Amino acid sequence: MRRDDTAARQQARDVDAGKSRGALAGAVLTTKINTDHIPFPTDNGIKALAEHRPVETHPCIQGLLSEGLIMLGRTNSPAFAMRFHTANDLHGETLNPFDRNVSCGGSSGGAGVAVATGMCQVAQGNDIAGSVRWPATLNGIIGLRPTIGRVPSGGTNPTVPRGWSATNMSTNGPLARTMADIRTAYHAMTRQNWNDPNWVPAGHEFQHDKRPIRVALVTDDGNVIDPEVLTAVRRTGRALADAGYEVDEVTPPMLEVFFTLWQRLGAFDIALGLASMLKDIDDSGLDLAVTDWVSSMPSPTPQGFMIALNDRDLVMRAWTRFLAEYPIVVTPLMGRPFIERGYDTAHPGAMEELIHVGRWGMNLSAVAVPALAFPTGHVRGVPIGVQLFSRAWREDVLLDAGDALEERFGAVAPVDCRWAQ
Repeated sequence: MRRDDTAARQQARDVDAGKSRGALAGAVLTTKINTDHIPFPTDNGIKALAEHRPVETHPCIQGLLSEGLIMLGRTNSPAFAMRFHTANDLHGETLNPFDRNVSCGGSSGGAGVAVATGMCQVAQGNDIAGSVRWPATLNGIIGLRPTIGRVPSGGTNPTVPRGWSATNMSTNGPLARTMADIRTAYHAMTRQNWNDPNWVPAGHEFQHDKRPIRVALVTDDGNVIDPEVLTAVRRTGRALADAGYEVDEVTPPMLEVFFTLWQRLGAFDIALGLASMLKDIDDSGLDLAVTDWVSSMPSPTPQGFMIALNDRDLVMRAWTRFLAEYPIVVTPLMGRPFIERGYDTAHPGAMEELIHVGRWGMNLSAVAVPALAFPTGHVRGVPIGVQLFSRAWREDVLLDAGDALEERFGAVAPVDCRWAQ
């Protein structure tokens, strides 16, 4: 983590002197190396961008700072934030504090480790294919992916274009150990930004759904789900039932189509965009992962993209109806309890395996709804968790459910690096 201890100490003195106020005054913040934050470089984990300086601080970070958070430093990410594991040739590798042989996740892996180990109370991350939720789950903390358009996305330079994936599937979100910090940080990050054409000044308070709120518990999605993952899903269902929710084991419609969406929609940006830049990016891990990834993607044709957009529309409409009946859906985030360190570059075909294992987390990014990654316990000494999602703009439903789970599972405590002891 690139730190600024001098500035952090001065901010702390300002809090002590009453000069800095806010709902999180005195708590510690980290921000991710791919998000603009003056005076730090936005290097994206790439050697050629090591000293690339932003023109302004991203609005979501400015919103966090306005709540009095003390900025400690920048957290690591894979190059261009496009791997399932956090490592790059500029800053090196980030390790899971529970087990060095288990991945810390990506792409907000540094953020997840910083929160889990108590380096900070809140970390800013971003999520285009699970990049907040994977690290939250693998490090045993909470992560929120807001609705697309809720939190400003993208960079601060309006002359730099974004691809379809970044425009329609990427958003910023907070990682934290407590629901109170998630809630406050989320509201702070929704700061107005007219540089993001998707940003919507939507309200946060809505008329409550009829009670009890119904929860769809997904225990069968037509694929193999590890028994330990199913145990975590069912434990979450029992906790929500204890909190007064009506829980049914039921599956959303069109899953076979849903599980194909990210690959089909992202093929243009990955296969024709990122893959063509690998030589200039010059990152050994990204080169292996993306080359393997492209081999599993459908051919990026205009016809294929148009059909994928049509299928996305059908899935989103079917799910809107389903979510009117079941405002909360609990799913696995991964089909396995965890993934091994560096698994995405371990062998040919690894990316195709991980895309299948992470089918829920990855493809949920394609349908623009909010999601909460929540820890449910440990398996073989390593954290395990689940994903909750709701319909667009209903982060309030997820936050309330998170409060109920935290009350029953207990708050997450910082963890010492176990393998270093």
